[in-house]
Amino acid sequence: MRALVTGASGFVGRHLVHHLSEGGAEVAALVPPGESRERLFPETVVKREALFECDLLDADRLVSAVRSAKPDAVYHLAAFSNPQGSLSQARLTLETNILGTENVLQAVRATGLKPRVLLVGSAQQYGDVSESEQPIREDRAQRPLTPYAVSKAAQELLGQSYFLSGELPVLSTRSFNHTGPGQSDAYVCSSFARQVAEVEKGKVEPCILVGNLAARRDFTDVRDVAAAYTAIVERGTPGRAYNVASGEAVSIDHILRTLVSLSDANIEVRVDPKRQHHIDAPLIVGDVSRLREECRWERSYSLEQTLGDLLNDWRHRAPPG
Repeated sequence: MRALVTGASGFVGRHLVHHLSEGGAEVAALVPPGESRERLFPETVVKREALFECDLLDADRLVSAVRSAKPDAVYHLAAFSNPQGSLSQARLTLETNILGTENVLQAVRATGLKPRVLLVGSAQQYGDVSESEQPIREDRAQRPLTPYAVSKAAQELLGQSYFLSGELPVLSTRSFNHTGPGQSDAYVCSSFARQVAEVEKGKVEPCILVGNLAARRDFTDVRDVAAAYTAIVERGTPGRAYNVASGEAVSIDHILRTLVSLSDANIEVRVDPKRQHHIDAPLIVGDVSRLREECRWERSYSLEQTLGDLLNDWRHRAPPG
């Protein structure tokens, strides 16, 4: 099986490329221009001729990359993926996520191939959902609140149009929070893990800055997310959207306490007003019945194992004090 992964140098993309390769797939990777080839993938995972530098808005280059890859499956992960950042960078978000997706779909169509195409969306497409209406099912109306969420809802509609016209077998995800080794510290679990690791190395005072600890979120290990994406492509129904989630919600306080408990350091917790988001729902948890029943997916990693692996990753990444 030949697979093309866009956004292959991103957090989930890197894990997905390795997961596909380990499963025997011949993987082609699409990365932004200027990415250092040396830090990406070994030849055993992605051959040099299968690594394409391409901007999503470069339609001609996309067509060339797809033609060269000849994929049986396309995993479209490339995106502007910062919901809060999208509030101040709306134009960039919409261009990258909507026009970029249209370019990917057009490039696939232009080659005459009909690979299964997975468009990776977000749980933020659902918007504000009351606790009484959770866990959130896929039949829930979409009410996006940020440019990022709007762009992901529009991306899914684009995919639907290609499916309904009979042009491509497109599937979509609405992915909830995920974390694990390699994640940027722009996200809450990784931010906490980095701070714990830096305290242990004596780089900073023994204090962790936090925002809203009461919010409850649905976290899935990034390696389980990669497995879910392949399961959807292999066994999902084209034209459908699938929640990718754990189906369980935990508080941010629980995340922090778990990470601190994995360290011998004596760490103080301090609230930082800058980390309080004005759009911060008290609960977000997904219903994953469709993913489990139709795609036969199950989690392999417990939250505790995920957080332990994330903390160990930061212990290696954080330089000595």
